[in-house]
Amino acid sequence: MKKIVYASLLFAGISGLFGLCYYLSFRNALLHYNRQAVEQNTQLLQELLESSGENERLLQQMLSDQAEEAIAAAAAQDTLRATASYFLETYYVQSKTKEREQLAVPGFMIGIDRKELGAYIEGYMETMPVNEFLQGLVSYEIVSFSPSQVVLRKTYDEGKVENQFYLCQKDDLVVVYYSDLRTVYEYTEILCSSLPEDVQEAVSHGIYVKDAQELYSMLEGYTS
Repeated sequence: MKKIVYASLLFAGISGLFGLCYYLSFRNALLHYNRQAVEQNTQLLQELLESSGENERLLQQMLSDQAEEAIAAAAAQDTLRATASYFLETYYVQSKTKEREQLAVPGFMIGIDRKELGAYIEGYMETMPVNEFLQGLVSYEIVSFSPSQVVLRKTYDEGKVENQFYLCQKDDLVVVYYSDLRTVYEYTEILCSSLPEDVQEAVSHGIYVKDAQELYSMLEGYTS
């Protein structure tokens, strides 16, 4: 009877030990599986986030490209056509008179927009031809602008031009400029060093001359 009890207890102990080992093994396997599952889910989530970020970047780039194309298309619609009507208004301050004439659209204006035309006008005023300066051009502006019609206006004030010429010294020679101070009217052969000291000093500082009559009277005096 005792042998049977011992055998039963031994069997129960061995069974319990095997059960505990099986439980621990199962628990470790489950933990390992869960750990792998978490790692796989984390990696998948990261890949999804990266894919989402790349897709968002591609979408933003596509929208940006479309916006640029739309802006370019809109700008193209706002450029001056070759068939446009071109009017030039001229206003004279002294006489208070205004003229208006229709001209052919200059080649450089075809295909430009209002901003580009404004930049051209600004450059024109900064480096205007001497004849415009002498006529007293004081402003040049866009009155109206559309792809089918442009109206520009020039305003002249002759009273602003008090002197036409400017005498100065260059390499010991008397040189005559227009009063815009950048366009040469005449290189004379008069040596500054041959002039009286007071005249030399005046020429070295520059002398404004009202008109051609006064200019040639001065030059004749320097050569006599």
